[in-house]
Amino acid sequence: MRRGYSTITPAVIHVLARRTLARALGWPDYKQSITGTQLVDLVLLIAGTTRTLFAVVTRYFGFSHETARQGVRASLGSRDQLTARLVDALHHVATFTRRDRNRRWTCAIDVHYVPFYGDRGTPGIIGGPKKAGTSFFHAYATGVLIHKHRRYTVGLMSVTKGAKPHQQVQTLLDQVAARGLTVRGVVLDAGFDSGETLLLLQERNLSYTVPMRKKGSGTNRRNECYTQPHGTITTMDWVTEKARRSVSTRVLVWRRPGESHARVYAFSGWGDAAAVSEAKRAWLGRRRYRERFGIETSYRQKNQARGWTTSTNPEYRLLLEGVALLLRQVWVCLTLRIARARNRSPNAWVPELPLVEMLDWLTQRIRARYPRTRCITLPHKILTTAPMP
Repeated sequence: MRRGYSTITPAVIHVLARRTLARALGWPDYKQSITGTQLVDLVLLIAGTTRTLFAVVTRYFGFSHETARQGVRASLGSRDQLTARLVDALHHVATFTRRDRNRRWTCAIDVHYVPFYGDRGTPGIIGGPKKAGTSFFHAYATGVLIHKHRRYTVGLMSVTKGAKPHQQVQTLLDQVAARGLTVRGVVLDAGFDSGETLLLLQERNLSYTVPMRKKGSGTNRRNECYTQPHGTITTMDWVTEKARRSVSTRVLVWRRPGESHARVYAFSGWGDAAAVSEAKRAWLGRRRYRERFGIETSYRQKNQARGWTTSTNPEYRLLLEGVALLLRQVWVCLTLRIARARNRSPNAWVPELPLVEMLDWLTQRIRARYPRTRCITLPHKILTTAPMP
């Protein structure tokens, strides 16, 4: 993001979002019907209004919705190409400085599920626990850098059928490393508690915290940890099911006040081993995990900028997901700029620019560029015979 803006206006927000997206996607004109700029504005307006392509095109643009659909689909490219372009856009808008690139970040990795109600044989659909009236979803894994209550999305991928948790973690970490950022530690959801994931993190010498789930209902070495007293630090050992690889990790047993069941957190690292006790590292690991709770808020914010669709095209759905994350990233960077200009703490909340208002500014600016006719012409006989309300 350019540093020279002294005033944040709808025009600034529009230029920042459009230039970033246009630069990353590199969309050309579609035949002689739609320019590349119009395609990008169309996608931004779909996101800002959370409406469908059909609803936006028929109200604000002079070409048909079918032409728009063909133009967008022709420009998407493969899933891998689109993923790389969207991740580039997320990094470009964040404009990480040299100091940022020298920092060792904590990265939170999670999976977000978008309910799907169509044919379960649709490409890109995966199964999961029933939620919102369905057991089938489009799923997206994200990598988010956590720093002073601000969360920067720096990794994105579609989760396809058969993708293992450790493969998702590897892909997201590789995306971050390829763009010049250093990760020191990772906090993950319980869905990433597989042995292969922990072995991957150990091989990369990364600190980590991940809550562990019970395996089965019987007694085994893994489930025994849940019977230990609060605050116990012990070792959990097991063997992976397919590769039969030995896994060993230190775990912290934690019971919240008033709860009968225990929570078990696998952890490693989080502090210099020569200067920090193991109990301190376990406490730091749980504290880092608590910081990832804000990701759920990030998902809710992202949904405020995700266009609506019934399309079964996985690339188009990935585009809508990526653009929603991009607009939230624009908001994070602008609010940080406001906080610095006001000499506020980086942890401070910035009330001047709520995300919903930023999206409203963006959509107003785009609509002004594509004015619509605000009248409906009816036959004269209907006007003369229709009863007055």
